[in-house]
Amino acid sequence: MQYNVIKFDTIDSTSLWARKNLPDLKHFDVISSDIQTLGHGQFERKWYSTSRNGGNVYLSIVLKPDNIERLNELTRYTSLIVAKVLETYGVKPDFKFPNDILINGKKISGILAESVFLGNEFKGVVVGIGINLNLDEEDVKNIDIKATSIFLETGVHVNKEEFINKLLTRYENEFDEFLISGAKELNYVNQ
Repeated sequence: MQYNVIKFDTIDSTSLWARKNLPDLKHFDVISSDIQTLGHGQFERKWYSTSRNGGNVYLSIVLKPDNIERLNELTRYTSLIVAKVLETYGVKPDFKFPNDILINGKKISGILAESVFLGNEFKGVVVGIGINLNLDEEDVKNIDIKATSIFLETGVHVNKEEFINKLLTRYENEFDEFLISGAKELNYVNQ
C-alpha cells in the first residue's frame, strides 16, 4: 500500500474537503495544502496558516480500515507518530490531552480525527494534522496561544516535503500494527 497525496496551493480546510469528497477517496489518500483559509482544531479553534519561510504541514489523512475497533485511539496513535518524526529534528515533544503536541510548553502540532458515518454505516475517518515547521517570531504573534515551530526551537528551516514524506511513510508502515495492538501509552502534560 502507498499513500496518495492530493495537493492544493490554497484550500478552505483539508479535512472539510476530505469529508465532502469521502465517497471518492481511498484508504490512505492524503489531502495537503500550502495554505488553509478555514483550518481548525478542536472546538472549531482557528489554525493559523502561512506558507512563509518554507511552509508548515496542513494535511488530512483519509482512513477506511476494515477493523474499526481502535478508532477511539486514533488521535493517540497519530500523536505518537508525529512526535517520533519531530524527535528526528532534535526537539522533545510532550502531549497535552487530548490532541496537542507541545515543545517546551508551547504548541507545535494539533490533531483532529473525525469519523464519518451514514446512519450506522462507517464510511471512513479523516485525520487532520497541523504541524508548525517554519513559523518565525512574527508568525507566532498571530496565534492566540503559546506556539512554537521546529525552526524557532532549533534555528533550522525544515524541508516541508521531506517532513511530510517521513510522517506519511511512518504512519502507513505502523498502521496495521496499530490496528492490532492499539496506540502505545502516551504521557500527557498537565497544561
